[in-house]
Amino acid sequence: MDTTSRIADHLVRLRWVYALLSIVVCGVTLIGLTMTSMNTTPRSLLTADDPYLDEVDRTRESFPPSTSVLFVFRMRDGSSVLDIPALRAMDELHARYTEVQYSVSVGSMITRRPADEVADRLGRDYLIPEIDQITPAVLAEIREVALADEGLTESTLAPTGDMALANVKYKAPADERDIRMGIGESVLALRDSLRANHPDVLIQVVGNVLFELEGAKANETDNQVLFPIVIVATILLLWFCLRSLSFSLALFVVAFGALLLSIASFGWLGVEFNQVSRLGPIVVLVVGIAASIHVVSVYAQNLRAGLDKVAAMRESLAVNLHPVTLAAITTAMGFLSLNYSSSPAIYGFGNVIAIGVFWSFVLTLLLLPALITLLPVSRAPQPLGVQSVMERTRDLVLSRGRGLLIIGSVVIVATLAMLPLNKLDFDRFALIDQDSDFHQVMEALAEKIGNDRSLVFSLHSNRYYGITEPEFLTLIDDFSKWLEAQPEASFVSSYTDYLSSRNKSEHDDDPAYDRVPDDKLAIIDYLVGYQLIAEIEPGLEPIFNAEYSSVRLIVGTSNLTNQGILDFNERIEGWIDTNVPDGFDVLHGDNSILYARLDGQLARELLQGFSVSFLMITIVMILGLRSLRYGLLSIIPNLFPATIVFGVWGLMIGELSPYILMLFSISIGIVVDDSVHVMSKYISSRREGKTPEESVAYSIDKAGSAITITTLSLATGTLLLMFSNTYIFQNVSMLITPIVVVALLLDLLFLPPLLIRFDRWWGYRATEQSVRYVTS
Repeated sequence: MDTTSRIADHLVRLRWVYALLSIVVCGVTLIGLTMTSMNTTPRSLLTADDPYLDEVDRTRESFPPSTSVLFVFRMRDGSSVLDIPALRAMDELHARYTEVQYSVSVGSMITRRPADEVADRLGRDYLIPEIDQITPAVLAEIREVALADEGLTESTLAPTGDMALANVKYKAPADERDIRMGIGESVLALRDSLRANHPDVLIQVVGNVLFELEGAKANETDNQVLFPIVIVATILLLWFCLRSLSFSLALFVVAFGALLLSIASFGWLGVEFNQVSRLGPIVVLVVGIAASIHVVSVYAQNLRAGLDKVAAMRESLAVNLHPVTLAAITTAMGFLSLNYSSSPAIYGFGNVIAIGVFWSFVLTLLLLPALITLLPVSRAPQPLGVQSVMERTRDLVLSRGRGLLIIGSVVIVATLAMLPLNKLDFDRFALIDQDSDFHQVMEALAEKIGNDRSLVFSLHSNRYYGITEPEFLTLIDDFSKWLEAQPEASFVSSYTDYLSSRNKSEHDDDPAYDRVPDDKLAIIDYLVGYQLIAEIEPGLEPIFNAEYSSVRLIVGTSNLTNQGILDFNERIEGWIDTNVPDGFDVLHGDNSILYARLDGQLARELLQGFSVSFLMITIVMILGLRSLRYGLLSIIPNLFPATIVFGVWGLMIGELSPYILMLFSISIGIVVDDSVHVMSKYISSRREGKTPEESVAYSIDKAGSAITITTLSLATGTLLLMFSNTYIFQNVSMLITPIVVVALLLDLLFLPPLLIRFDRWWGYRATEQSVRYVTS
């Protein structure tokens, strides 16, 4: 009896002991379910080692980020918002903004103060008078003034007049998730009430707190809808495939147990789930079935062959222990390779599935034998009737192998050539529902106002009251004017804008004084004036820090790609390196550059992780199959399913985010299971002295049905991700599902004829060398 048979015999003889032990261990581990937590903030998407991250954190210490939500007003018929219905809706927001929890201010064109000369002409301090006092003549006057106000059309009103913004600021007592969720809920309640009161006005709202709330709601909806669908579909599919409800439920118990244990393990480890890793447990459910279904499939075959339950299980474990172990190791390696990524979203996704694969392997060996043999069997289950399909597949491979190799090779080469058509493009809003306000508002901002993204910088004089020094202010002013001249900048907002405007106003609006004053006393006087304004208007953005040593500068951009943002930032850094003298510092103050850098950084990390996992999996396959040549041949059905699908994706779609690209890295770990079973059955037959053709027939007969059922289960589970509320998970479904199907086709139609051809060549070569040795 070899080692594998002895281990199988041991597991079956002590199956009740191991089952009890596994139940106890699982019970303790499942306590971790009470310790799990969710991080739905955008920060969880960023890489932890980006050099700009420290700069952003330092800037936020001096300038705490503004907490606000943006209300967007448009007419449903596309007409102007400078009309009574939209103005009345905005006015009601101003009257009710305090319904937003912890709100402190609201700003929109309702509270817009026109320039002094315009105010004198209008005869009022505000652009918009009381709504009930607006006559057609006043309304025409409002439109004329508003559309001519560049400050308004660059920030609050679309130049075409068909969209307006209102900013509601709030100040939470603590940065806690429950508080943020409560604020988000109050914002949505106010939005919905305004919508009901003004049905002709399209009212939408966006903000970081809503981004987090949308992510939490998407997660909740997936748990309430998608997760039950996957569970029901999995049970029904297993029942259909195995023709046994009891066997199907047993397999589901193992897979669902692995799912719960993977979640609980994260709880024990203190690792938070995030917007990407929350998908992991569902993947664990569909991946976790792979190992156990092979054991049950062969067990059912042995029962039909006349063996009793114990003998049938012992034989099944003896046949499957080696490939199941090898498949678990390689699958876990594929997902663990995501740890080369510095994004918690990516490596968290890989780790939770790798942990789930481990638990699935443990439960398959320790719990499943007792569970399956405990079930009564009146007649041997007859798994899905694919045996006739496998017979036709075997005949096709043996008779048309050369044609299958040619077709497969052409497809592989053609799709490899299409891979460069894919372009990286990260969009963090793809992590929430496409029908949400976020997507629609961001598109509208880019199209109508042009301030869809901004860059924030903090300029540090590094000395107390440094913002009153003319030298430092000159630097800020030069920087601002250079930025305003750049084509990417739609607007620039800085402290020197206020100083120049105030200086001009103090000199009777003389254009010659529209500049930063060079008198320090005047600068201090204007600073005090700004502080008085800030006390009256609490919603005013802070533009200098509490020590009066640093100034914040904002640059609005429009319709820039991630690469466009990076190119613009590179020119900005070039100006900084050339013009900022020693003693002054300029830091990045927001996450825009960090998000833009994700494409390149995560792509490099994922490529590195894929290379390492590919090498390690290949080594494991060589060692596990105990054959260099067969281990190298196993690369083909494991690597090329992803290249084929991603090649077609490049032709049809062409856009990849890093969170989609990671599927390429883990695909080899997902599909390796099928090839392990095909290769191991073939190799064992060859070592018994059978011909390549006989070994292929044996491999397809023994492994074909099981890997077909496994693929159906995995493909069905991933296909159901199409029902997810997030666009990125729908893309995951569109890629993973065809990858596992293509992998099955390669394992059944391409790998077997390749093995025959290779072994014929290898045998011929070995024979030729032997003849040459004898004749010499």
